[in-house]
Amino acid sequence: MTEEITFALDIGTRTIVGILIKEKGNGYQIIHSAVREHQTRAMLDGQIHNVARVAEAVAEVKRELEEKSGLTLKNVAIAAAGRALKTVTQSHNIELERSRYIEEDDLKTLELKTIQKAQGQLNNNQQGSSVDYQGLESKKKQKNTVDYHFVGYTVRKYKLDGMELGHLLGQRGKNMEVELVATFLPRIVIDSLLSVINRVGLEVEHLTLEPIAASHVVIPEAMSNFNLALVDIGAGTSDIAITKSGSISGYAMVPIAGDEITEVISEKFLIDYNNAERVKCNLSEDNVLEVKTILGENIEINKDEVLAAIEDQLELLSSSIAESILEINSNPPQAVIFIGGGSLTPGLKEKFAEKIDIIESRIGIRKREDLENIEGEVEGVNTTQTLTPLGIAVTTRETQSKAVFIEVGVNGDRINLLTLSQPTVADSLLAADIEMEQLTPRPGMGITATVNGELKTVKGEMGSAAKILLNQEAAKLKARVNNGDNITFKAGRPGRNAEAQIKDIIPEEDLCSYQIYLNGSENRVGTRVFQNGKLVNLEADLVDGAEIKYTVPRTLRDALAQIMEVPAASFKNESIKYTFNGREEETVSSNYLITAEGQKIDLNQPLEEGLELQIEEQQENSLTIRDLLQKKGNQEIDFYFNGSELTVPDQIWEVEVNEEKVDLDYTIQAGDQIKAFSRTLTAAGVFDYINYGISDNLQQKMQLILNGEPVNLSAKINQGDKLKVRLNA
Repeated sequence: MTEEITFALDIGTRTIVGILIKEKGNGYQIIHSAVREHQTRAMLDGQIHNVARVAEAVAEVKRELEEKSGLTLKNVAIAAAGRALKTVTQSHNIELERSRYIEEDDLKTLELKTIQKAQGQLNNNQQGSSVDYQGLESKKKQKNTVDYHFVGYTVRKYKLDGMELGHLLGQRGKNMEVELVATFLPRIVIDSLLSVINRVGLEVEHLTLEPIAASHVVIPEAMSNFNLALVDIGAGTSDIAITKSGSISGYAMVPIAGDEITEVISEKFLIDYNNAERVKCNLSEDNVLEVKTILGENIEINKDEVLAAIEDQLELLSSSIAESILEINSNPPQAVIFIGGGSLTPGLKEKFAEKIDIIESRIGIRKREDLENIEGEVEGVNTTQTLTPLGIAVTTRETQSKAVFIEVGVNGDRINLLTLSQPTVADSLLAADIEMEQLTPRPGMGITATVNGELKTVKGEMGSAAKILLNQEAAKLKARVNNGDNITFKAGRPGRNAEAQIKDIIPEEDLCSYQIYLNGSENRVGTRVFQNGKLVNLEADLVDGAEIKYTVPRTLRDALAQIMEVPAASFKNESIKYTFNGREEETVSSNYLITAEGQKIDLNQPLEEGLELQIEEQQENSLTIRDLLQKKGNQEIDFYFNGSELTVPDQIWEVEVNEEKVDLDYTIQAGDQIKAFSRTLTAAGVFDYINYGISDNLQQKMQLILNGEPVNLSAKINQGDKLKVRLNA
């Protein structure tokens, strides 16, 4: 085999087509071709189920081409069936640590996490399913699940802080969201293809996907940027590829195709499957078809009879294809291109146009004859079935839309990697099942608390980003990788949850502590904190969701209230001023008298370290004349009057307040002018104290006895004296 000639193989469900092609002028020439049909059902719906049987048929194609060309074929271009592709629509959002400009790494991380989320959804859907592929060992078969290659994705829409945008790079915001369609291919599809190729002594020169290969030769260059649907109606399935802006954006597979139509014809006219297939293939050419029934009878079948028999099946096929296209493309495409043997079925195009709401002129059927830049024919197969092998060969020559299949190392494990473009570190990490959450681990959980009515937050630790090395050098997710490269991935460290003490959420200026001496006793006062109603110290752990209330002693009054555990309003240290016998005096009118060095102090003065205070509790807030006189030394004495004990002041006062005479129980008011006159307590004073008036007549009849001795009204009374009054007849 020379470099000028390309060997391409299309391993299909019914047939294997091999071609040798070379460039000629501005196009290509088919040099030789070979076709083999599977003798058994070694393949189903495009997937190899018996590697050995398929390898035998491929070997026959290879030998025939080698005999025709005289070449020894060593390399081959192949394609994986598009019907095996799985597409998953998924969305995901990431909240950044703060509102900022979106960078390329942020966007890549968002998309990778979304792809991995889609991959997880696909694996969950496949959980419990397993298929026995004869002749092929799978390392992951024991998992009883299907393993997938991620092959590409298309973004549907971005959102930033809830607003839909065309792109996020360079935008400013906090909450990023993406919705995308991710495409996956079961690893078993590639593994089985490679196993067949290895068994026949060939090496894979080029690997692509059938929809990519077919679209390369089928879609005119002038239409490459249009939104198109390419539908390959084969024997077992109808494969759909959607193109936008020059690339394939989505895939779908409908499990209805040509076989179902063939079976309807077989059952309707009692003919075997092969004859029914021949009738179907000749519907567009012959009006009357002669066939033999399974009973051996030769019959003629009219074309209209056949079309009437398959109408319901055509209805179902066209509806199913239309629904699948709309599901992955949202709206009808600008045009639809049919290829494959089933596309030639009369009436399909017209019915499909009705279902998808596209004018019939925008629905085309492409055949081999439409490829003007390719000379030669592939014999033994319908011309619509030659488009895929020709596409495989042409894409190989032009190295466009090439699927890359390489092996890389990720943390010491060898990983097979399949991509539709130059693979990157990100593709490798996905293939190695590295959790994308480990790229930018979530920050630790924060703590929130209400502090004196204000909501406060203590943030958790942000954590550290992952470290990626490509061949021992630091690399980014978008860095390209090649066969044999080694990637070392060290997961980022998640942020630790927030931890805080009470003092951490109280402003520094509100944290204080003072030593105060009260009546010689040492006391410590300072910021006082209650957490959920319980008194705690400043070093106590902050509880998430707690209600914190705290007070700060800033004045002497605050400190006294904290020490004595009484309301601050109890400490007034207020006084009233008055004059007593012309001299201004002052008295405290609060419950407590607080002094420093014998002097009343201002309770509103700021706290200081080491203050020494004296406090005296006052029983009454008001001051009476009696209280005032007692403070000035006026004492009360006890004596006996006519045998009864009596308590009276040792001096008799006459008091005027603001020039009006008052009794001793008068409450002194601020500004009062008090004048008081006193005399020694005598017998006459006792009668005045008890308000007992003595008339002149009574005075003549009355005899006073003091301590057993006769006395007159001017006799002085002392403590313990005994005064008696006798009346003479």
